[in-house]
Amino acid sequence: MLANVQAIINLSQSDTSERLKEVISGRIQAMANVHSLFVETRWIGAEVSAIAKQELAPYLQEGQDKRIVMEGLQIVLEPTAAQAIAVVLHELATNAAKYGALSNAKGWIGLDWSRAEDGQLMLRWTELGGPRVNAPERKGFGSRLIEGTITPLGGKVHFDWRAEGLVCEIAVPT
Repeated sequence: MLANVQAIINLSQSDTSERLKEVISGRIQAMANVHSLFVETRWIGAEVSAIAKQELAPYLQEGQDKRIVMEGLQIVLEPTAAQAIAVVLHELATNAAKYGALSNAKGWIGLDWSRAEDGQLMLRWTELGGPRVNAPERKGFGSRLIEGTITPLGGKVHFDWRAEGLVCEIAVPT
């Protein structure tokens, strides 16, 4: 856990010290949120839908059109993978709120997951209805953070910058 916090601090950037505190705080809060799920399972791990609901709660408010549609099997992740998925979902949601599908009133996100034959978690984040997307000319901080969180676990990340929205596919050993 402390190695993850140190990585978050080392990888985080911002134009102002106040914004840097905000960015780091949000990422550490994502880890704290998932730890509350560990307590409920006596540190066995956390279930993917519970992690997703926690991290995406600001966009799952009742009475609004569904901004996020989630679907997947009940899969419990061990703590290391669960922390990684929490941080990744936090990062994807933050970027979607700033620049992507959640930055306007019409955009929405599809989040689905399953278990591959080899046992890996396969997670797919799809943004639609947001501003037109152009593939970045260089890797941004968010992409590097996501890859830096997933790759050490033996996982893989693929970003597909489609005009209609970002599709991010993640494979993580469980």
